Amino acid sequence: MRSLLKSTLLAALALTLIGCEDKAAQYANPPSRLTEQIDAYYPLSLKYVRKNEAIVLEQGKPLSPQFIEIARKIGIKHPEKVRIHYTEELPLPENESLLFQMQRLGLDSPYLVGMTFGYGIWIENRGRGNKQLIAHELIHVKQIEDKGLEAFTKDYLLQLLIFGYAESPIEIEAYELESQFL
Repeated sequence: MRSLLKSTLLAALALTLIGCEDKAAQYANPPSRLTEQIDAYYPLSLKYVRKNEAIVLEQGKPLSPQFIEIARKIGIKHPEKVRIHYTEELPLPENESLLFQMQRLGLDSPYLVGMTFGYGIWIENRGRGNKQLIAHELIHVKQIEDKGLEAFTKDYLLQLLIFGYAESPIEIEAYELESQFL
């Protein structure tokens, strides 16, 4: 019985390690089936991102001095452009196909409290005042500034498809760094 358990654990560990290497290799050289999927959803995704950034830039509030300071520590080039929009719920795509893909990737999770679209940050009311959450979203603003909105959007889609939300390098970086700037 013990040897069976030991063998099962070793097999699971081996699959995990192989799976990680496979994901990294896929990300470095995405197979055509993934790039075709990204190419199909990229225009809809970019339209969704730009629309939600525009809403926040129009209706959102500028960062408070406290969050301007955090944005500067993070290295955001233009913290004065960032706006936060507090809302009852995060925006979902109107396009049924894009909505389905978001749901499939877990981006409609009830645990998701914030989303960043360029310089626009959406925060659900239940996350209001959560410094760590806002620092996390500000890290995404920095990532977007560094890559550009279009490249970031495409890369984020690719990472979601390969790694999933919790293991995507973009999210891991934000989760690892968020508390350093508080």
